[in-house]
Amino acid sequence: MGKKAKNKQAALSRDMFDATEKQLARYNDEQVVQRELLQEQKQRYRQFEFKNPYANMQNVFEDMTVDMRAADFQRQQGEQQRANILQALSGAAGSSGIASLAQSMAQQGALQSQQMAASIGQQERQNQMMAAKMAGQIDMTERGGEAMVQSAEMGRQSTLLGMEYGGMAGANAGVQAAYANQMSGFGMQANMLSSQVAAAGQITGAAIQGVTGMFNPIPSDRNLKKNINKIGESPSGLNIYSFEYINPKHGKGMFQGVMSDEVPQEAVVNNGIHDMVDYSMLDVEFKQI
Repeated sequence: MGKKAKNKQAALSRDMFDATEKQLARYNDEQVVQRELLQEQKQRYRQFEFKNPYANMQNVFEDMTVDMRAADFQRQQGEQQRANILQALSGAAGSSGIASLAQSMAQQGALQSQQMAASIGQQERQNQMMAAKMAGQIDMTERGGEAMVQSAEMGRQSTLLGMEYGGMAGANAGVQAAYANQMSGFGMQANMLSSQVAAAGQITGAAIQGVTGMFNPIPSDRNLKKNINKIGESPSGLNIYSFEYINPKHGKGMFQGVMSDEVPQEAVVNNGIHDMVDYSMLDVEFKQI
């Protein structure tokens, strides 16, 4: 393989490896930033205080009072009526009649007082029933609020745990992906090296099998040859030589060709051991003579 092609492949391999290294570095930096943001959000979430919105509710019926104004007005009105009646009849009824009338009116006043007391008692019982009913509603509401707070706290713990697991899984997946990219880069390097070795073997094998493969690079290092004699020049001015290969594995007998150090370097490739020439790029025929 030529030096230029080999250097180009090596540079490509280095670029790919550098790219995976930069990718891993960028991911690590982003991971640090995201972890800091996640920790900040989790801390805020932990410090949030769930409150029972129904706690300390007031029973508006506890302080209700009996309206005494109607009862007082009714009592005052009754007393005034009885006084007016006694005054109007005091002259006509006599002392005995007045006493009897006063007794009757006193009984009426007592009956009226009992009626007012009954009405007040009914209002008090109604107030007590409403207060008890409201107390029960408040108790149930507060219990529901406590259950809501507990549910929210359990949800918070579950969310925090899920965030922890999610962050850990994401970090692990990202690192594994970055390392996978690195391993892929290493694999591509190994594949390219194997391809280079295989290509070099194919080139050398083609040269050993014969000289008919005019489009395959041919071993052309001067130090691979012996009995070198110039026998002419090509139309482009390249020197043409006759020679034998020192090692029979490159070919047996006398051959016609060029020296790799005298031809354009575009036609020269290197398999890592010696230079070879692609005669398809030259106006010289490589052949056995």
